[in-house]
Amino acid sequence: TDAEEISFAYKACCFSRRYVGFDFYEDGIFRKHIEEALDTKQSVITHPLDKKGYKRVTVYIPNLSEITMYDLNIGNFKPIEENSEKKLLFLGDSITQGMVAQSPSLAFTTQLARAWKAESLNRGVGGARFEADSLDDEDEYNPTHIFTAYGINDIYHLECVDELPAVLNQADIYLQKLKKIYNDALVYVITPIWCLRYDEDKYFAKIFDEYTGKLMKIVEKYGFTVVNGMNLVPHDTKYFQDHSVHPADSGFNHYAENLIKAIE
Repeated sequence: TDAEEISFAYKACCFSRRYVGFDFYEDGIFRKHIEEALDTKQSVITHPLDKKGYKRVTVYIPNLSEITMYDLNIGNFKPIEENSEKKLLFLGDSITQGMVAQSPSLAFTTQLARAWKAESLNRGVGGARFEADSLDDEDEYNPTHIFTAYGINDIYHLECVDELPAVLNQADIYLQKLKKIYNDALVYVITPIWCLRYDEDKYFAKIFDEYTGKLMKIVEKYGFTVVNGMNLVPHDTKYFQDHSVHPADSGFNHYAENLIKAIE
């Protein structure tokens, strides 16, 4: 667009978290983050653009609520058509969904898609586990690469390692179905990342380590690539928005950077 500023109105509902933030990029460069008041349900955003003449403007909208945009004022614009060779599918829990990136463009899923210049579809759902019924046998989306990141919700409630066989069996069933549906895709299975409880509860740490080790063997059985989640985010609560489980923007930066290193 050749606009000197862009503006739009929005409505927000169905909040997973209370944050409402928008990120603005010009020609691929992060220019500004606008953070609205918590729980803002309706407002108008106006953002002056830095560059003169035509530039590519990308707006990332909140990924932790349902957003409707209207009354767009974007000047004289030209649509951009991109045919990426890579189509990414993200499957996982709240961390995959983007909790808790206050800057939506910094969720690890978004950072990876941007780095690869790829089309992407994020099906992360808060609280999700390895559940085969969540996979659609007739899915029309045909990804080239799939990233799954489940596990912490599967084990967080467990009291001893004797309960692991049941949850590992669920992971096995899930991955078997995943391979059947998306046989041509490259699949990366990310094991759980560090959380504060790992350091504070030695019994949970034992469950965590045994689960991760056995999950890795299941993943390898199907010819998928394992990514060790313990190597992705620093083991320090300052990188977690809730100081416990969910990465903050800074934590997601490390997550994305280390994930890319692990798979390239």
